Amino acid sequence: MAGPRAVVAVSTLATGLGAFLGFVPGFLAPVLQADLDLSRTELGVLIGVFYGSTGVSAPLAGRLTDRMGARRAVTLDLVLIAAALVTAAVWPVYPVLLVGALAAGFGYALTNAGTNLAVAVAVPAHRHGISLATKTAGVPLLVAVSAPIATAAGEAVGWRPVYLGAVPLVLLTAAGAAWALPSARPTGAPGRSADAAPRRLPRGFLWYPIAAFLLVGGSQPLYSWMVAYLNEAGDTPLALAGALTSLGSVAGVAGMVLAAQLSDRGTSRSTATGNPRIPGVVAMCLATAAGMVLLLAGPVTGLVPMVAGLLLATAAQLAAIGIMHASVVAAAPHAVGRASGATMAGYYVGALLGAPVFGAVVDATGGYTAGWAMSLVLVLGGTAAFSRCRRVGFTSTTASSPNPTSGSAAAADEPAPPDPRSDAAAPPPHRDPPAGG
Repeated sequence: MAGPRAVVAVSTLATGLGAFLGFVPGFLAPVLQADLDLSRTELGVLIGVFYGSTGVSAPLAGRLTDRMGARRAVTLDLVLIAAALVTAAVWPVYPVLLVGALAAGFGYALTNAGTNLAVAVAVPAHRHGISLATKTAGVPLLVAVSAPIATAAGEAVGWRPVYLGAVPLVLLTAAGAAWALPSARPTGAPGRSADAAPRRLPRGFLWYPIAAFLLVGGSQPLYSWMVAYLNEAGDTPLALAGALTSLGSVAGVAGMVLAAQLSDRGTSRSTATGNPRIPGVVAMCLATAAGMVLLLAGPVTGLVPMVAGLLLATAAQLAAIGIMHASVVAAAPHAVGRASGATMAGYYVGALLGAPVFGAVVDATGGYTAGWAMSLVLVLGGTAAFSRCRRVGFTSTTASSPNPTSGSAAAADEPAPPDPRSDAAAPPPHRDPPAGG
């Protein structure tokens, strides 16, 4: 296993490239539609299959990751993506692209769980927030980099060379994962081997996927519908609307990192009242809701408050997701893969349903007001659900003293960092007994 920085860097690349088939077909939409004679609905189904596969397979992928380890899980995903890209380019028919999206979606579920596990094992607990936020930022970074490149290249040479051109980078990242990521699996109680450790989730863990579903279902229109909203409701030219949306993603990465740093500092507080990372998630959810209020009022208040709402909501939503990953690791250190899989199932079902439901509401009402009001209610529901996660995996006996910033298996907030010379994770602190599922 390489050092923590290499693990985070490879995990960031893997997280971004793992989402390739969820974003890039959208950037290549005109050439894909022209070459394969696809309707907008068929193109939307192609992207939806990827996210649907990720969401449905996430619980299974989490269990597999806990068994096979982070290294194998992430490497397998990247190999699946490379195979899907090559197959689609060589055999360019719609059913083949659908099968590739299905396989890549399952693989991405492995990467979500595997990169969480890799960071949990390789990085000290007091740095989990910033490290997991950095690896999660791989997705908005992929969007920021690939959108202009894929669009221009697709128009110039077609979509198949774009697919094939990405394969060497994907395979290099797979090689990096095989070299850098730990092979370790999560451990159980002290004195028990990884194979003997319980893999069940702590009582009440179902609140995590519920909260993720509500937050992402409500906030996904920030990405899929923002350009159209700024153009239609804000009288903004399409080029400027696209630039403002891209600026929101950049602001989101910055907000993600800042919020994660604050969350890491907060882990020094006593855990007697529960997971110390949850208040940060709740605060970012509330900030997302505040941004949506500005968006909702935009047609009345004008473009400037509307853009302010876009920047605030996007930055806060990405920050909430980044801290959420660290809170999941803290709540279930003995089953990081399974916990990540369960949470991301809710996340991706929300992503799958958020855009079409929002669009249906807009079509049914003839305007965006009802759509943003629905999104606001969902985000507030996610806020309430995350607040219920505070004590999941934590009891008053987990620690009555603050969490140290390094090296003790009895640390209250999260599992202690492993010995960097070993692939084995340190045993976690005392938690609630598992309650199944």
